[in-house]
Amino acid sequence: MSNSIPTQSTKEKERILVVDDERGIRQGCRRILQSEGFEVETAENGNEGLAKAKESPYDLILIDLMMPGMGGLELLHHIRELDPEIIALVITGYATVETAVEAMKQGAYDYIPKPFTPDQLMAVLNRGLETRRLRFERQQLLEERDRKLLEVANEKSQTRTIVGCMADGVLVVNREGQLVLWNPAALAQLNLKNTTETGKPLSHYIQNDDLQKLIDYALSPEGSGYTMISQEIAIGHDGKKVLMADAAAVKEDMGETLGAVAVLRDISELIEIDRVKSQFVSMVAHELRTPLAAIEGYIDTCLACAAGDDPETHRKMQQRAKERAHSLLDLVNDLLTVSKIEAGKIAKKKEPLAARELITRSVELLKEEAARKKISVDVKIPERFPDMVGDRNDLERVLINLLANALKYNSEGGRVTVTVSADDDFVATSVEDNGFGIPPEDVPRIFDEFFRVEDEKRRYITGTGLGLSIVKKTVESHFGRIEVKSELGKGSTFTIFIPKWRPDDSTKRG
Repeated sequence: MSNSIPTQSTKEKERILVVDDERGIRQGCRRILQSEGFEVETAENGNEGLAKAKESPYDLILIDLMMPGMGGLELLHHIRELDPEIIALVITGYATVETAVEAMKQGAYDYIPKPFTPDQLMAVLNRGLETRRLRFERQQLLEERDRKLLEVANEKSQTRTIVGCMADGVLVVNREGQLVLWNPAALAQLNLKNTTETGKPLSHYIQNDDLQKLIDYALSPEGSGYTMISQEIAIGHDGKKVLMADAAAVKEDMGETLGAVAVLRDISELIEIDRVKSQFVSMVAHELRTPLAAIEGYIDTCLACAAGDDPETHRKMQQRAKERAHSLLDLVNDLLTVSKIEAGKIAKKKEPLAARELITRSVELLKEEAARKKISVDVKIPERFPDMVGDRNDLERVLINLLANALKYNSEGGRVTVTVSADDDFVATSVEDNGFGIPPEDVPRIFDEFFRVEDEKRRYITGTGLGLSIVKKTVESHFGRIEVKSELGKGSTFTIFIPKWRPDDSTKRG
């Protein structure tokens, strides 16, 4: 069938087919329509009408519903398959609501009940043909706009320059779903190679079903009614990169959809922060609940006099409650320390510090813990050795944390060795143990906040998961660095590098 629909000025070229088993209706319609300048053909049944429709195109068809053989609804169905845009008017002597509704469902434009006057026929027919003309004109306008949109996308315009400078990724498709514009940020976010090719379906460039469905929905009649549609899109096979995609239909003034635009923003880091926060809440809830429950249990036992009259029993219970309370205090202090370091609110009182003094004091503070686990602590420091420069309290906490971990994650009868060396710029302090060691896959994460290695040996060892994070942040705040070497089952070595003090430096640094 031809898609060309003449305008009203060339109405005489519009072709109409009348299909009715009543000869009077056929002839009457022919006379009325020919007098109005239309080209008219007739058929006395459905089979003849379908054959004529297959031979040549028509702009409008009049169909009698009640005909012998092929009925009007069946003929309407076949005609609509040949040309979905044809205007079909139903002629019926049984003008009931049911027949009219059924005809409309089959694609009829309107219906005319028998008997009808020439004026009634022409009124409905002219409305139908005008609708067909408007459809054709609208299609022409839409195709012209699509071509212009594609042409604009191929030009280096001011809009392309602005979009190219955006940090968020931008994708633009026309109403046919063809990609017509993108920016470098979108290429990077979607892991695509740069290309100058345009005009192909989005799936040709991007193999992501979620993004494709989102843009298709934005183009659909239902989705185009929304101001914006947002959805998280996972990129890659591992799904670690997540983009927030905001899609919206691009419309012209009359409301017709010209295409769709999607703005992509990488939210992987935000999701990771949210995951860490969730992990933090879970960890804090667990770490707080266990000691608080124990403290409450000891107090309840004492209040109920269930521990008897033995003073030693009471003392042990009070001591255990104190230890539990101390672990809670450690957790709170660690959280406050992390918060202060990240906020930059910790004042640094830097001065020249002797490594021997710091290490000796730190080892002394942990002597009882080492003795309890029968772990030997060996310190190796040369007699003459340069000082480091830093905050005394901060670096002492760093050494205590590393030594405490070396004792905590070590077996009874193990050993810990502290050695010091220096180069032109840094004093290196190493804390080595022959304890549990760290699985290779966990080594890159041990300095993450709240991360703790999970295995059978560490199952009952308490901790906040903040210690090594604090150590790393503190060392880096002194313009130093920390390194770790570990082998599962053989032990670990943590080495901190702190800037060396030079005699020409100021002895007091704020």
